[in-house]
Amino acid sequence: MTAAALAVLLVLLWVLSPPPVHAPASAPPRRARQDGAGPLEMAHLVEQLATVISSGAGPRQAWDALGRSLPAGELQDLARAAAAGSDLRRAAGERLGRTDMVCALSTALAVCERTGAPTTVMLQHLAEALRDLHDAAQARRSAFAGPRSTARILLVLPLAGLGLGMLLGGDPLRLLLTSSAGNLLGLTGLVLTGCGWWWMRRLIHRADPPRHHQVDPSVQLELIAGALDSGLPLSRAVAVVGAALPAGVQARALQRVAASLESGVPASLAGRALPAELAALARSVVLAEGTGADLSRVLRSAARDSRRGRARAAEVLAAQLAVRLVLPTGLALLPAFVALGIIPTVISLLGGTLTLASGTG
Repeated sequence: MTAAALAVLLVLLWVLSPPPVHAPASAPPRRARQDGAGPLEMAHLVEQLATVISSGAGPRQAWDALGRSLPAGELQDLARAAAAGSDLRRAAGERLGRTDMVCALSTALAVCERTGAPTTVMLQHLAEALRDLHDAAQARRSAFAGPRSTARILLVLPLAGLGLGMLLGGDPLRLLLTSSAGNLLGLTGLVLTGCGWWWMRRLIHRADPPRHHQVDPSVQLELIAGALDSGLPLSRAVAVVGAALPAGVQARALQRVAASLESGVPASLAGRALPAELAALARSVVLAEGTGADLSRVLRSAARDSRRGRARAAEVLAAQLAVRLVLPTGLALLPAFVALGIIPTVISLLGGTLTLASGTG
């Protein structure tokens, strides 16, 4: 029994302990750079590219200059491949290629090439967008860290009940394994624990779903604004951005909207074909048409508001999630705690007391 109790305690400590933080001091500086190309590093790269191009260099010359100045790593490999004329999406390394940063940069450069939009301005706005997206992602992770940790702790309640019973001197594990009533309690506890795990996982997934955008919707608004700056009408600007995006739902939606606008459909009606994450495009167009405001500035303002509002939205969703986690706790995990820990412990303790009393008599 002591060994079983020790095993339960070790599992509890492992589950409840925070993940280890590995110090990067042991890794060589170049290797750390290789593994650490995130949104901030990419934003810095985009700003450097814009600065070199603004000095009069062509895109390939700018990439070549960056390739010589960057430290060894995946960003340097990307710059050298771009200087050689390779497609950015194919030239990106395996880890970097799975992110949306390279896709956004490649799409922005393609829009500039097809429309004649000022590359420097487009890249500066893209760098700002990447920083905002990084801040929003960090805020979202921080907001959901508490509810996720709470869910992780609550999931070990049934196991904690089993360990608590052992520490109190009972033998709930033997009862659960060797008697029909114990088998029924154990099965009930395991089913309730599984239901609680599934329920919590579903709540967390609905509150904080994974994102699969190849180019963030707010960046798409920035790209349309940049195309408008080149003098294109709205329908043509939307069509160019839709053609430059990777094939997908959003690219097809933009192309449908562009075709509708080209045929004379009002923006308020054409925008209904847009997915929810691009609804700001339709609202911005209607606002600009109704007020005579510069549409490119309205789009950029909507893009910034969209990115900066995500932190507040994440805080609200995380607070709602913390409240909703009470349901699986009360209806599944606490009953599992009673079935696996409390009832077997009480039965085993009472059984031991009765046996001792009959032996004394």
